[in-house]
Amino acid sequence: MASKKNGSIPGTIQLSDDVVATIAGLAARDIPGIHALGKSRLISFGDSPTHGIEAEVGQTEAALDVDVIIEYGADIHEVADELKARIADEVGKMADRKVIEVNIHVVDVQLPEPEQPKQEERRVH
Repeated sequence: MASKKNGSIPGTIQLSDDVVATIAGLAARDIPGIHALGKSRLISFGDSPTHGIEAEVGQTEAALDVDVIIEYGADIHEVADELKARIADEVGKMADRKVIEVNIHVVDVQLPEPEQPKQEERRVH
C-alpha cells in the first residue's frame, strides 16, 4: 500500500517548548566564539542542550531567549548574528516554525586559561 505524503492524513503536530529549545541548543554547539550556554561556567554544552535557552512555541512561530558565555576576543556581534541565523535555520527546517525573535543575552566572557609554567623534567626517575 502506498504511503500518503505531505500531510494528507488529518491531525496535528504539537511541539513542546523544550523540543525547540533542544534544537536551538544543538544548533549553537559549533559556533566559533561561544564558550557555553547558560549562566554558569560549570555547565558546558555536554550537560543539557536546553541549558540557557527558553523557547516559546506557537502553531507557526517560535521565539527564543538564549544566555551565552562568549570566548574572550570574539566579536560579540558576529557571534550573536551567526547564532541567531543558525537557530532560525534549524528551527525552521526541523520544526517548521518561523523564528520571529532570538534574544541573545551575553552573560559572561570566558577568559583564556593562564599558561601553566613548565615543570623541569628530572634526569633521574
